[in-house]
Amino acid sequence: MMKTTERHRDETFVRQMFAAVADRYDLMNTLLTLNLDAYWRRRAVFHSGLQRGQIALDVCCGTGKLTLQLARKVGPEGSVVGVDFSSAMLARAQANLHGTPYLPVVQYLEANALHLPFPDHRFHCSTIGFGLRNVSDIAQTLKEMIRVTKPGGTIVILELAKPRLPILKQCYHLYANYWLPAIGNLGPQRHRLYQMVPESLKTLPEPEEICLLLRNLNLSAVRCRRLSGGLVAVYTGYKDPAPFSSVRTAT
Repeated sequence: MMKTTERHRDETFVRQMFAAVADRYDLMNTLLTLNLDAYWRRRAVFHSGLQRGQIALDVCCGTGKLTLQLARKVGPEGSVVGVDFSSAMLARAQANLHGTPYLPVVQYLEANALHLPFPDHRFHCSTIGFGLRNVSDIAQTLKEMIRVTKPGGTIVILELAKPRLPILKQCYHLYANYWLPAIGNLGPQRHRLYQMVPESLKTLPEPEEICLLLRNLNLSAVRCRRLSGGLVAVYTGYKDPAPFSSVRTAT
């Protein structure tokens, strides 16, 4: 399905790219999404099924914005581990953590999503936010997330998607293929992340393919929820044995 030679999936290139953009990553995302990224993360956490006192893992955590939302969900009785292979992004995540009430709840580790340094069945929920399109092996990343999740636990993926409505598709095409690269051209290497969005989207599997992959990895009650007209999608699935509540129709 995927070629590991694609630039946006090459680990060395991606690590260098995120190191260059880490100091401005949060600000740029807020501006470029009109702060919708905060709403998307809240919806992902809402659908995680996490309860207070539970343990969560945030893979490809970046600057830790989703990690902090997970920490809010599990409360002071729970814990959240954020992992990323970019030390620069983890440094920014650690800076974002300071000054919040979640310092005792959150731990950050430098690790590769393809080889998570945790035992089997450790977490109640494993998430990945806007990182799936940049990992070198999507299936292996998901297998690792499933491996470290407890039976009955949830896998949550938050990722960019492609709108279905014709007018939104056209607007999104202009935005992703012209506006974002134009922003990337305003500065030096630190903006290459936004130049890469169009090419990463071209090789990102369609939502139906991602759902099929999750089912083939033996997740149950797999669901795709499109947000903001289909700009992003939240995928959820349960590691068997799934809880009874997972078969109910979600809103």
